[in-house]
Amino acid sequence: MDWFHISIFFHLVGVGMIFTLLFAGPIVESNFRWENDIRMKQHATKMLRSIGLLSPFGALVLVLSGIANMVILKITFGDLFGNDAWLGLKLLAFIILLVMGMSISPKIAKQRAMLLDQMSQQNPPEDADEKLTSLNGEQTLFLVANWILVIAILLLTLFKP
Repeated sequence: MDWFHISIFFHLVGVGMIFTLLFAGPIVESNFRWENDIRMKQHATKMLRSIGLLSPFGALVLVLSGIANMVILKITFGDLFGNDAWLGLKLLAFIILLVMGMSISPKIAKQRAMLLDQMSQQNPPEDADEKLTSLNGEQTLFLVANWILVIAILLLTLFKP
């Protein structure tokens, strides 16, 4: 086995880690929304955070193995804007995915956790349900945007326009 195959193997491991997140997130999210008990919603929120902890490792594996693939295949930074522009677009979509995952998701998770803590108290805020509905909408938009970006990355990988 050579370095290229090892790098491809780790790239596929990183893809698997990211797809685990993409499938597990909506499943736990639907459980969160289906549940009526605040404590169970808090538990689902903790599960979502735990699942989200896999994301930096998957991203790191993808970035490092992607760089290794580029080095092995002798693809330069300039090629990303020329002959291999599809790879540049793929990299741009991945960077957007990373930035969204590092900024939007933790913010929503923190706000929902704080709101659920307030809702579990004896005198919860009157507009708590509306705020939770709004945060759920933001989470849905985030999950859909993730899938759109990942599908775009897959299409760029498969068809290399």
